[in-house]
Amino acid sequence: MGFLNWPYVEGVSAWGDKTSATRFCEMDCYATSYIVQFINTVTCAMYGTDYLIPRVSSKLSCRKVYLGARGIANTRRHGKDSVIILGHAMLIAVGLGSVAYHSTIKYTGQMLDEASMLYATATIIYGAFTVTIGETGRRVLSVIVTIAIITVSIIHYCLSIERAFRLFFTSLVFIGFLQCVWLLSTRISDRVVMKGMKQLALYGFVLYVSGIVIWSLDTAYCAELLQFRDRVGMPLGFLSEGHGWWHILTGLGVYYYVVFIEYLRVCITNPSVSDKKVQEAVLIWPGIFSLPRVEIVYKKIQ
Repeated sequence: MGFLNWPYVEGVSAWGDKTSATRFCEMDCYATSYIVQFINTVTCAMYGTDYLIPRVSSKLSCRKVYLGARGIANTRRHGKDSVIILGHAMLIAVGLGSVAYHSTIKYTGQMLDEASMLYATATIIYGAFTVTIGETGRRVLSVIVTIAIITVSIIHYCLSIERAFRLFFTSLVFIGFLQCVWLLSTRISDRVVMKGMKQLALYGFVLYVSGIVIWSLDTAYCAELLQFRDRVGMPLGFLSEGHGWWHILTGLGVYYYVVFIEYLRVCITNPSVSDKKVQEAVLIWPGIFSLPRVEIVYKKIQ
């Protein structure tokens, strides 16, 4: 065993036999018997980062935070949009559900993971559709969406309808995408706002698709990757954990999507005027290695 070249040694799970229907390309229990898949679990718990690389200010700093908590804090600074706050809270729920899943590889953990993804997606879609409808319409839509996702979750848990569940989930994502395209093309006219929204959509899409591609390669070349990790050992082998990268990239992609929806909702809603001031939404995004956020500023009416 050389320096920074610790070997992978498979252990025995403290949680008993694996009952999950899905398998991943990571050795079991090599770090501890209480975490079946170490990197897959850790990357769930570390879904976000304030700055992805150190930045120079009065002192060098690099702060890591949960994406959901960061989003909630940003949203609470202005207007306290409950739908967007719930969307960020659901992102935290996805992380916790994935931790429960990958640390045990149990069927119940898998259901928690998949259900949280479904609820998070439904929340985002609700946010996209309710921006242009009245109070009655919002209530009706909330009842319909709630009944639908709870029904699908229960049926999936009882019958393990993997293909039907994935089809339903993909359909929700596609419907949300179409609604966002429609809102962007019909309700946004400001060129600066349009540019910011398109950048958010592009970055979110690229990150999410990149995560899917990396996980697909991880699955297709699992045998070769396991041999590579056995050769290089830990911690270098951690970099080849494709599903871990899926967690990081898709987590960031979803965060960008939630910020995109928040920006849409704030910009489409009629600005409030008080004391000769008008409300305006501004996208704060210092650079590609920082997380974007929406802020409300008040400008005097000339």
